[in-house]
Parts: sequence; structure tokens; C-alpha cells
Amino acid sequence: MMQFPLTVAGVTTRVLQAGHSGPAVLFIHGLSTRADRWKAALERLAARGHRAIAFDLPGHGLAGKPADFDYSSASLAQYTLGVMNALSLSHAHLVGTSLGGHIAALAAIAAPQRCDSLYLVAPLGLAPVAPEAGEGIRRSVRNVSVEGVRAKLANVFVDPAFATEDLIVEESRINGSEGAVEALSALGDYIVERLNGELLDRALVDLSARLPVGLLWGEHDRMVSLSVGHDAARLLGLGELPVMPNTGHAPYVEQPDAFVQRWFDFARSSVEAA
Repeated sequence: MMQFPLTVAGVTTRVLQAGHSGPAVLFIHGLSTRADRWKAALERLAARGHRAIAFDLPGHGLAGKPADFDYSSASLAQYTLGVMNALSLSHAHLVGTSLGGHIAALAAIAAPQRCDSLYLVAPLGLAPVAPEAGEGIRRSVRNVSVEGVRAKLANVFVDPAFATEDLIVEESRINGSEGAVEALSALGDYIVERLNGELLDRALVDLSARLPVGLLWGEHDRMVSLSVGHDAARLLGLGELPVMPNTGHAPYVEQPDAFVQRWFDFARSSVEAA
């Protein structure tokens, strides 16, 4: 596993990469998390012959957190394409989770010729966020105390063992670092005030005619309801929604081997269908 800084559009980020050759797979994390959530999946994909890459979105992790950055999904999608340019990736498979799913989908919509496939793990942006849920997200991202992070992670993982004290303290310190609260607050405001006007359900139907689009949900996701996934699967004509048992909002953390196998099954079936 390598990690290195990369500057895109004047904002420096941290890149994690496993593997130097093979098809490229680019992972986009969700709100208030960071690239290393994907670490186990990156390692497993590299072991199976892929170049697996994740990066910290601006405002997150070890990336820059400029006050004048446009913290919206469309802006972060353009940043994602900029990361691909900087890494000389002419095309890649995109995998996005939660708000990162919205970002990945927007990147694929903006540049479908650069997207080999799109795999969305409990994404936002497919169904309206209820006002009370949006306000809950906005409060959560602004509470970067140890206890606030502990409460957030309790809703992310089914198995509480994944919310280690190290992870809780680390996340509190990173999300409380200079500029982070302001950046995360801007994204919280975006989710409450603008996300419902930028839903991608119909755009994804059009996109699925051009490239493979897959969905995955954790059985016990407390952040994005399974009902959203079932509705999206019907809309996209995917049949039954793929659901990973005994996982929550981050199945790639709780069951990385099963998650990577799910992705490979999706990728293989996409190739066979083509």
C-alpha cells in the first residue's frame, strides 16, 4: 500500500494506492470519512490484479480544507476527474459510497467515456432526504467531539468492534482539524439545502444504457434506508437489490472479502452482458 500527496486544482489530497498494473478502480468515500476506509478493499483488489486507488476528498482526511472551495457534489465530481487526470487514468471503474456515490455518479455522468463501470454503495442522491434526516446529518458533521464521533460510528457499523477507540479519537482529531468543521458544515448545508434538487434517479437510468451501473446495500444500514435501494434497483431494471447480510452502512469495512467478491461478480457479469 502506497500513500502520497497529490495536488489537483490547487488543493492537495492524500492518495492511497495498492497495485501498479491492471484495470484501475477508483474509490470515493462518503461525508466526514476518508480514503483509508477503503484500505482493506484496496489490498484485496490489488491481490487480484487491479490497480486500486482511493483519495481524500477536499475538506476530509488529510486533504486541504480551503474556506473558498465549492463543497458540493458537482464540484467534488470535477475534483475526482481531476484526480484521474493527475494520475494519468484515462478511464477507471468508479466505486462510491453514501455522498461519495452521488459524487461518483456525477463524475460518470459528466464523463461517461472515462467510466468503465459505476458501483454505488448505499448512495445519497437517489431519493429525497427527509428534512429531519438532513438536519440530523448537519448536526452530526458539526459535532466532532469524541462522543459525537462515537455516536455517529455506532450508526455506521453493525459490529461495534469496528468502532475502535483509536478510530474514534483519530476521526475526532481529523474532523476537528483546521478548516475541517467549516468544510463539513458546508457539506451539511449542501445536503439540507440543495441535494434534493440534484437527484440522479432519471440521469442514472440514461447512464445505465451507456455503461454498467450496480448497487449494493448493507442489510442493517441505518444511514440510507434499504427501501431507497429497492426503489433504485427497480428504477434501473436491476432486478433484486443486492444486499450484504450482517453489515451496516460500510460493508467494505465490515466484510471486505465479501464486498470485493460482490464487486468482482458485478464487473464480471457486466463484461458478459456486453
